[in-house]
Amino acid sequence: MAADHKTLADAGERDPAHGWAVSALRASWPALDERRLRGWSLGFSEGFTRRANSVWMLGEVGDESDVRAAIGTVEEAYRVRGLPSRFLTTDSSDPSEVAALKAFGYLSSLSGRILMRALDAPPAAAPGAEAAGASVPDDVVAPGVAVLSTTARDVPSEWLDAWLEWNGRRLARDRRVAPRILAANEAVFLEVRVEGRLVALARVAVTDGTGVIDCLATESSSQGRGYGRLLLERAAGEAAARGAASCLAMVVDSNAVSLRLFERAGFRQLGAFRYLEAPERVSCC
Repeated sequence: MAADHKTLADAGERDPAHGWAVSALRASWPALDERRLRGWSLGFSEGFTRRANSVWMLGEVGDESDVRAAIGTVEEAYRVRGLPSRFLTTDSSDPSEVAALKAFGYLSSLSGRILMRALDAPPAAAPGAEAAGASVPDDVVAPGVAVLSTTARDVPSEWLDAWLEWNGRRLARDRRVAPRILAANEAVFLEVRVEGRLVALARVAVTDGTGVIDCLATESSSQGRGYGRLLLERAAGEAAARGAASCLAMVVDSNAVSLRLFERAGFRQLGAFRYLEAPERVSCC
């Protein structure tokens, strides 16, 4: 995969067909507080993750003057909460609205790809279905190595602790906010354990026939051993067993390792995303 790309919005084009993917991605990682401004959805989650603290451009807000007014309203809403004004743009974003943001000085802060993999028919029985809600070593892939799944709304405590630690999220806010976002929908929390020790994890949630894989992480001393690929295959199986016809993931451009991992697991680029953030506004006096 080439690292350099543009969204369709950058090129002055739009692909409304990608709206279903944006809807699934948003539903899998909802903000704690959402406000609608016509076609825009403003998300606030105490600053925990960009996705949950951004404006999702789900539809248009009006003509040029309406867009300018809406941008001002957005900036004030995030300012009073001590958060940066940030928009998530995708291939389904309106190009004229993206152009208006750039005219207001908004700059790209992070970019990446929306990846998709079509799923085969589900197996006769869902992996782990015989003990839904509890971790079961139902997929021993090698001596001492097992892939486990937990289907629940409440995030497993050890899973959560490991995910936060491996991602350097050590603030008290992170420990308080993360479970509320991760458990907003029923999801499958996946683990790879070696001799009982948790070494890799992921999460998959299914919304309207689409699975979304996120939180894929491997403990540093266990990287490069194929555990990520095991989790992707298991996540796809869990999603298919729950009626999903495809799986999605968001991967940032700077994470070349993850991009290669998803590509080797059969994922292909469906579209692109880019976060645009407002510059610091300085008072004139």
